[in-house]
Amino acid sequence: MKNVIKSLVVLSVSLGLMLTSYSPNEAVAKTKKETQHDTFKKLKLNTSMTSVAEVMYGKNYKKHLCDRSEDEVKVNLLCSGEVYDSNKYDKNGKLNYLKYEFYLYPNPKVPNESGNPDEVTFQTVRMFLVFKSKEHSKQLKLVEKHWFDSSVVNSKRVYNNKKIKKGMTKKQVDAVLTGTGIGKHEAVAYIDYSKVGKQTGKQQPVFPKADKTYLYSVLNQKENVLYSFETKYSRTKKEYIVSYVDTRTENNE
Repeated sequence: MKNVIKSLVVLSVSLGLMLTSYSPNEAVAKTKKETQHDTFKKLKLNTSMTSVAEVMYGKNYKKHLCDRSEDEVKVNLLCSGEVYDSNKYDKNGKLNYLKYEFYLYPNPKVPNESGNPDEVTFQTVRMFLVFKSKEHSKQLKLVEKHWFDSSVVNSKRVYNNKKIKKGMTKKQVDAVLTGTGIGKHEAVAYIDYSKVGKQTGKQQPVFPKADKTYLYSVLNQKENVLYSFETKYSRTKKEYIVSYVDTRTENNE
């Protein structure tokens, strides 16, 4: 009897070790979208173009950095993805600062609203990255990273006699929605210009603190009004508030 009990104990311990060392998720291959999202989460703001390439492509990252033919300034950029620049120079043609936007991870399930299949926008990709340099520098740093998930459907509804307004807290938004909470976000953005400075055109740079925003879309109960709104963390209120709202009404007559 003692031997039987001893055997059962050993078997139980062995099974326990096997279960703790083996995750059922390991047997399920990640989808392309999940793998891309994992990469997005690993990207750190204020790191260099080279560091971003290492995270995205691993040991072979150097093959994915190049002087792109459409670029006027010879700096190493990501070879893949659609790129747009908003580099600025002074009246003498001297470099003021560099800024590049990269549209990456095309989403095949999202048609282009313009009807031009070659046009790439943030609606047609899953990841959008922005790099900028300090004034009079070519050292680019990652200052924005955005993730878009077009598959997200928010099941919440705005009560027909209520509205979502700028300045609302998440609790106030929850109060005008059916159910509990404000539902799933379809996009998230991490932004930090505190190290290199944010500027438009030839303006002097400002150095705002890092921000994180969430984008939501939700219909009213009649499903003829669509609210697209962003929430951003307020350091004064110490909570997320609605920083932007776009309301579209469909005429069902």
